[in-house]
Amino acid sequence: MTSPEIIEIKTDVAVIGGGTAGLNCAMAAAESDCDVLVVEKANIVRSGSIAGGIDHFMAYMENGEDWDSREAYLGYVGRVAKGASNLKIHEKVYCDELPAAIERIESLGISLRDPRYPNSQDFFRTQSMGQPGPYWINFDGKKLKPRMAREVKKRGCRVLNRVQVTNIFLHNGELAGLTGFDIRTGDFYLIHAKSIIISTGNTNRMFRTQNGNPFNLWYCPANTGDLHRAAYDAGVELANMEYVRMTIVTKGFSTPGFNAFFGMGCKLVNSLGESFTKNYHPMGDKAPRNMMVWGALQEIKEGRGPIYMDARHLSTEDLDHLFKTLGTDKDTLPDYLAAKGYLKDGAMIEMTVSEPMQARPSELCGAGIKIDEDCASNVPGIYAAGDAADQMGCLHMCTTGGFAAGKAAAVYAETINAHRPIDMTAIRAERERVFKPLGRNSGSHYSEFENVVRIISSDHFGPVKTELSLNAALDKLSGIDDERNNLRATNMHELMRCHESSNIHQVAKIMANAALARRESRFAPYHYRADYLEQDDDNFCGLIGISKGADGQAQTRFEPLEYAI
Repeated sequence: MTSPEIIEIKTDVAVIGGGTAGLNCAMAAAESDCDVLVVEKANIVRSGSIAGGIDHFMAYMENGEDWDSREAYLGYVGRVAKGASNLKIHEKVYCDELPAAIERIESLGISLRDPRYPNSQDFFRTQSMGQPGPYWINFDGKKLKPRMAREVKKRGCRVLNRVQVTNIFLHNGELAGLTGFDIRTGDFYLIHAKSIIISTGNTNRMFRTQNGNPFNLWYCPANTGDLHRAAYDAGVELANMEYVRMTIVTKGFSTPGFNAFFGMGCKLVNSLGESFTKNYHPMGDKAPRNMMVWGALQEIKEGRGPIYMDARHLSTEDLDHLFKTLGTDKDTLPDYLAAKGYLKDGAMIEMTVSEPMQARPSELCGAGIKIDEDCASNVPGIYAAGDAADQMGCLHMCTTGGFAAGKAAAVYAETINAHRPIDMTAIRAERERVFKPLGRNSGSHYSEFENVVRIISSDHFGPVKTELSLNAALDKLSGIDDERNNLRATNMHELMRCHESSNIHQVAKIMANAALARRESRFAPYHYRADYLEQDDDNFCGLIGISKGADGQAQTRFEPLEYAI
C-alpha cells in the first residue's frame, strides 16, 4: 500500500489509554495550563476494564472502627501484598488521594451510596479478599465510564479515539514523542509530547481460556500489553511482571463476579458439597483471591471437582441484589445464568478457575511500568498509572493514582520549554514497519500466531512453572520471532490485531524472564515455582525489575521492600 502521510500533533501531556486511570490522568493534567491529549485504541466512552460498568470501590472511611483507619489499612496492604506493594508509593498514590477521589466520583453524578435503596446516604460495604473489615463500597457504576469521558471533554482535553500507539521515541534518553495509527482509516500520527502517561492496562489473550474463545476473558481482551512492550523497548524498567493472575469464574463464561459473590456471603464448595476454603486459609471465603484460586485448583486436582458457588443460604433480598449487581460489569452474565437454568432460590452455580493473565498479584499493587512516588518511570518524561503501572490497579487505585500521575506529568511538562526533536528517519522507518503486514501475500495470520503463543504460555508458565519450563518457553517463543515479523493483514482491523499479537508475544518473553529471576514461590498460584516451593522473604521480599539491556537481552535486578507496619 502507499504510505500514508505523517500527521503531526503537538501536546504537553499525552495520556496513552483512555480507561479509568487514563481519564483520571487527563482530568488532573487539565487542571494545569497544559494542553492534554488522550490517545485511545477504542473509544473513551466505553473502553478499558470497566467499559461495561463496575460495582465495587475499595476504601477505608475513618469511621472509628479499629480496622477502618489509614494505619489499619496499610497494615492490611503490608500483609496481603507483601513483596509486591511499595507502601511509601501506596500512601502517596492512594491514601493521600482517596478523600478527593470519592468526592470526584460523586461530583460526576455517580452515587457511591447504597444501591439497594433510592436516596440512601449510607454506604453499603462488603468484606472479601483478606480484608480485616468491609472495605469494598458496593455501588452502581454502570455509567461511570461515560461520565468520566464527558468530564474529560468538558475540561478541554483533546481525544484521539481508535488510535493504536506503536512506539515511543526518545532524544538523548528523554521522552520526545510517540507514533500511532488509526485502526479504521489508517491515518499515521506522530505526536510530540513533553510528557506521557502510560495507562493501557495489563496484558490479556496470552493464555488458553476455559471455552476456547480468546476474547471471552475475565478482563478486557483489548488490553494486549501494547505499551508494556513499547516502554520496554524504550528502556523503561518494568516490575511485578512475573505474576500470572487468575480468579474464580462461572463455568463456560469468564466474567467479573468474584467480589460480588463472596462479598454477599456466598460459599465455594466442592462436588461433595463441602465448603473447603478454610482448608487453605483461616479466613475461608473471605481469604485473599490468590488463596481462593489455590484452594480451587487443589480441590480439582484431588478429584473433588467441579466446584460450585453456593448461594442457597442468602436471603431473598440479598439474592435479588446479587443477581442484579452481577450484570453491572458484564450485561450478559445474568442472561447466561438464566440460560443455564440457575434460579435465584437455591442456586448452586458451577464455577471454575479462569484463564491466567499478565497482571498484578493483588488488588493492592500493580504489574508493569516501575514507578516512583511521583508515578514517574526511570526515563524522564514517561509516567504510568493504573494496571499498566507496578504499584496500581483496580478502580480505587486507578482513580486515585491516575489523578496523582496526571498532576505529576503536568508539573514535569511545565518545566520543558520546547518539544524535544525527533529523528524523522526513524519515524519513516516506523511507519514502514507498522503497515508492512498489509503488503504481504504470505505469512501467518495473527490468530494462528497468537494461538501458538497461548499454547506455549499455558504449557510452560501458567499456574506452575520451573526453571526448565521457563527456559523451554523462552526457547519456543524466540523460535517464532521470524513468524512474528512476517504476519499478514488484509485490512486495518487485522493490522491492529497483528500488532496486538506481536506485543502479546513479546510481553510473554518479559514475563518468563522475570519469573526465572524470582527463585521462590509467592502469591501462589500466581507465582508458583515447583522447584522453589517456599516463600523466601530473606532473599525475595521485594520487586524483580526487568529492563532491556544494551545487547537487546532482558536484564533483571532485585529491589527489596520493607514493611515496618
